[in-house]
Amino acid sequence: MKTTADSNTKAAELLQQQGAVAIPPGTIGIHWFITLRWVAVLGQLLVVLVVNYFFAVPLEFLPLAAAIGVTALSNFLLTVWFLRAHDPLEERERSRLWSAIFSAVMAVDLLLLTAMLYFSGGPGNPFWIFYFVNLCLVGIELSAPVAWGLNFLAIFCYAFLLYDHHPLQVAVFQDYLPAIRKTGVITLAHNGALCAFITCASVIIFFSTFITGKLRRREILIRDLEAKRIRGEKLEALGTLAAGAAHELSTPLGSIAIIAGEIQHSLSVSQSQQDDENHSHLLEDIALIRSELDRCRFILNHMSAQAGEETIEKKDSLTGKELLDLIMKEVKQPSRVITSLSPEAESCQVRVSPYVTAQALRGTIKNALEASPSHANVRVKVDCQDGMLVLTVIDAGDGIPDQILSRIGEPFFTTKRTGKGMGLGVFLARTVVERLGGTMQIDSTKDRGTTVVCRIPCQTG
Repeated sequence: MKTTADSNTKAAELLQQQGAVAIPPGTIGIHWFITLRWVAVLGQLLVVLVVNYFFAVPLEFLPLAAAIGVTALSNFLLTVWFLRAHDPLEERERSRLWSAIFSAVMAVDLLLLTAMLYFSGGPGNPFWIFYFVNLCLVGIELSAPVAWGLNFLAIFCYAFLLYDHHPLQVAVFQDYLPAIRKTGVITLAHNGALCAFITCASVIIFFSTFITGKLRRREILIRDLEAKRIRGEKLEALGTLAAGAAHELSTPLGSIAIIAGEIQHSLSVSQSQQDDENHSHLLEDIALIRSELDRCRFILNHMSAQAGEETIEKKDSLTGKELLDLIMKEVKQPSRVITSLSPEAESCQVRVSPYVTAQALRGTIKNALEASPSHANVRVKVDCQDGMLVLTVIDAGDGIPDQILSRIGEPFFTTKRTGKGMGLGVFLARTVVERLGGTMQIDSTKDRGTTVVCRIPCQTG
């Protein structure tokens, strides 16, 4: 539905990207539906017996019993399938298979109702109104195209009953809407009955599909917001953890830096007294240790500072070019990254937290480099489309299997071997992008690599 259907599809895709289960087309539980049909079987049998024996209206019992028997048999098979299903009830209700089975069962029920009415007075039988009961269930449970298809089937069945049926052997019913095949005349009553049926059935289908469609889209939106809220809470927890880690690690790192400095000073003094090549190597190693320590302290300082900045939403305006430069600034192996920037993206403005956003988006490039062979390049494209800055990262790796792709983005889920990753990169990137009002999409094809598309709201000058 692109006003109706496309909004559903877009929201469902969002949930699938987040690892959530998409909303099913219907809301009627299998157990509830099976119970309803068993009640219908008992009710039909009871009505036939009461009308035939209590009201003394002669009925063709054999074909009516056969129709009731087919209903009972189909419901028995449905019950057996339900009891033998190994998947959880919720998963089974959400499957396309259930929608197909429900559509087929409702079509069979419409035909069986038509058969029973055919042998018991046709449109003169007051129980023809049960067409509307079936159509209500169809409108609630199924998608609009399928519901309208079954509506047309119901109209055809009712028109067939107007054309031909077995009249009840009761004087008051024999002259009420006689079969067109028998009289050869289409009366005003026939036309009026058919028009009224078409109107009522269509109104039922229209409003039931319209209302349930809005409810489904609302449920999708609620689930999407709930998923974002949960990710936001996880990100806040990670920020708190990062700030705590930065605080706790600052002391031992400072101690190591002091000790390394003292050793470096001692070696420098001893080397001035005795020129030794081993001393030179040791001095170089210690200088490297101090350099890496300074880098660790810089990262930890940013972690604790940004944990507070994100809470108060401190943001700056950057052009697309400035954001790309900031992302690429600390990318390792930049020679393997081929970047392209459209003229529109170069000048458009995004309002972001520079360090956090660049760090999160840089993680997608880092993942692409690690997924690609050492001789292959990674492509990074930045464009501006429909008020969005679009960052596309394309790797040359082997792709991600479908069963793993659905879990990409879960915190602490990683396909890298132990010690090579924590499974937070994609989670942080998606959370940061969505907090900016954007979206992140991951597409992967086996042996053809993975494409990550991040969209961030922007303003064009």
